[in-house]
Amino acid sequence: MGNGQPLSLAGVFAALAVSGQALAADWVMLQAMEPPTTTHKVFGIGQVSYTNLYGCDKLQGMVNPGTGSAATAHGLLNGSYNAMCRVGPEFRDRKADFNLDNLAVGLRGNLIPGKINYFLMANFGQNAANYEPLDTSRDHMVSLTDATMTFSYIPGVRLRAGLMRKPGPEELYQGVGAQPYIWPSDFIARVQTEKFVRTNFKGTTPIPGQSYGAASASFSGWDADAGRDWGLQFFDAFKVGKWTHTYAVMVGNGSGIHSVRDYNSEKDLNLYFSTEYDLPGGKGPAKHGVKGYVYHQRGTRNFEINAAGDHSRDFDFTRHGFGVKALGELFGQGRGKHRLGLDFMYANGMIFYTPTGNVVDEAFGGQIQIAAEKGNQARGITLDYGWYLNEKWDFGIRYARHDILHKNIGSALWNDADERIIKQLTFAVNYNYSPATRITFNVEPRDAKAPNPVTVGPSAAFRARATNNANIVTGAVGARFGVQVTHQF
Repeated sequence: MGNGQPLSLAGVFAALAVSGQALAADWVMLQAMEPPTTTHKVFGIGQVSYTNLYGCDKLQGMVNPGTGSAATAHGLLNGSYNAMCRVGPEFRDRKADFNLDNLAVGLRGNLIPGKINYFLMANFGQNAANYEPLDTSRDHMVSLTDATMTFSYIPGVRLRAGLMRKPGPEELYQGVGAQPYIWPSDFIARVQTEKFVRTNFKGTTPIPGQSYGAASASFSGWDADAGRDWGLQFFDAFKVGKWTHTYAVMVGNGSGIHSVRDYNSEKDLNLYFSTEYDLPGGKGPAKHGVKGYVYHQRGTRNFEINAAGDHSRDFDFTRHGFGVKALGELFGQGRGKHRLGLDFMYANGMIFYTPTGNVVDEAFGGQIQIAAEKGNQARGITLDYGWYLNEKWDFGIRYARHDILHKNIGSALWNDADERIIKQLTFAVNYNYSPATRITFNVEPRDAKAPNPVTVGPSAAFRARATNNANIVTGAVGARFGVQVTHQF
């Protein structure tokens, strides 16, 4: 491979997209390409977890902010758990339970070696692929999560078509089994993975950006993207000395994984670029190196904004971010293998906020609040460190902070009182029982705050009660503990 030439197929490791822990891997190439010697390969992953939300409390003391009564409105949510205190998609009323996080089976290989390859995967797990957003009942027994063909006929411009991961933040872009933590950071779970709803209005007054459970409105979402989209991706990687530069340009429908059709006339555009400096050691997803990356995503969604469902509006949104990942003997030979990661993530418009009172399948309202307008912003930061003691044991610590609506459109609809700050500190211990089986232990203290009082409302009493409700909802979020078994084949 000469300087500036496309990375050849022979240089692409035959690694599964669900392969083991890594942070410096080139996921664009690993997920889209096959070495020419591969014919067809069946692979898969199973993940079962037990979660105990021992630090969470049931909501108590909520009242109707207008009347002060606990018998109507938000008072009906007393006795429920915050949606952040939920085991998997089903168990909204339990603080501890088991969940089948993933049960995925795939097939990948070459149709014409060096020219056309494919990637297929279906998931049977209890996750966003098989449940409607914010719904505790299963909607699909199995869902296709990946279905692509890659064409390598033009030097420097490969083409991938079908249902695939969108180029974006590393936490979401990497393979299923590559994450040393059980739970995603809040920014990824709340903002970066999209929930699709049909209607967006609140109460009897049409208000863009929110959904209310009345008339034709949706009580919950009706599809999710699971970090993926249907579309076309142009990409390639170039080797220049010890550096590898990778780009990806994806044009997508902006739809959920269960529908090939586009929901409107607009297309999503996802841009990605990474550059990695090679370090000795490792291979495939575990290749040692130092990688920097940047991405930008933009799209348009069309929502009904009145109860009759006869009026709609387009809402534009963007996501962008950048990060640095490193894996290897970073502090000198003989001092062990280390993992470092730092990510900055930003969102403008189309920010999923919360269901009513942050309670799933609630007794009051049925609202799904999405800050759809440009000017409503969120930001996230994740800092990760891992130390590999030996082939069996590794340890990690991750700090994640999510500032939801730290900037907003400043109106009666969205204002400073809607800001939320979510902090997570996750401690991880991973025991690699075998090359195919891993046991993960996580403890995660969490802190949620509503930092600003409610200043919009008909009276001082109303505003005080609404502020107290927000503090009760955020104060009910606490620490959790989990154990996960991951097996790959």
